[in-house]
Amino acid sequence: MPTDKDDLWKGLESEFFGQTGKDGSETTQASHIRSTVADNRQILDILFLIDVSGSMRGQRIAQVNYALENIFKELQKQDDVNSRIKVGLMEFADQARWVTPQPVPLEDYPFTQIVAQPWITCYAKAFDQLNQKLRREAFLDPKLGEYFAPLIMFITDGEPVDSSEYPAALERLKKNGWFRKSTKYAIAVGEEARNEEIGRLLEQFTGVRENVRYADEGEALCSLIEFIAVRGSEVQTSMVSSGNDPNHNQSSLFENPDPSLFSSMFKE
Repeated sequence: MPTDKDDLWKGLESEFFGQTGKDGSETTQASHIRSTVADNRQILDILFLIDVSGSMRGQRIAQVNYALENIFKELQKQDDVNSRIKVGLMEFADQARWVTPQPVPLEDYPFTQIVAQPWITCYAKAFDQLNQKLRREAFLDPKLGEYFAPLIMFITDGEPVDSSEYPAALERLKKNGWFRKSTKYAIAVGEEARNEEIGRLLEQFTGVRENVRYADEGEALCSLIEFIAVRGSEVQTSMVSSGNDPNHNQSSLFENPDPSLFSSMFKE
């Protein structure tokens, strides 16, 4: 991992991201450092933030696990000479912790089942943990190569109980340059989560109304998670071979959605 000697990077900031600010909005890319041939591939981190509170127990968490296992198998097919995909998993309830201390290459990830806990849902800890990791001295290690803006998926089944804390945590997160440039999706799970109040809350996280989706806890949830992760990563990684800017904000996968496919959280 890089040290805190940021002076090593002076003058090398990406023209796209601009200069590093004092607010933690660090988005420097470093294509000038390579350690192996594999590192010549641009890296896409796909980060899953998964609610493991008590209400996620049973079929909901089972479908999430099933989807993740299928996704990791499918995403391995997308590794090519230009791009490499890594995955990071966070589970959150009253606390938040990274299951993966660092994003893991798909071929090295020994998938283990995520288990729901008998706790409440809090967002602030999850937002702060994500903010800490979206930095070059953490998940986005410039010694490993050049990065796409991450793909982030937030999965929850209810309104948070820390209403006095999460807005400030989200504002801190929004100042993070990597977060601003990332592609973000949110999934609300279960009938009790299907209301416009939760939809608006999740829209604050994604920044894009179309990127907030609803799913029942059955096969629809599994299919939605797989669709976002696989299709979203295809869009991101295809930018290298096409010669387009791989960190340009992408349009939503749901801009022209089939209403019979994956439901919006908002009334059409």
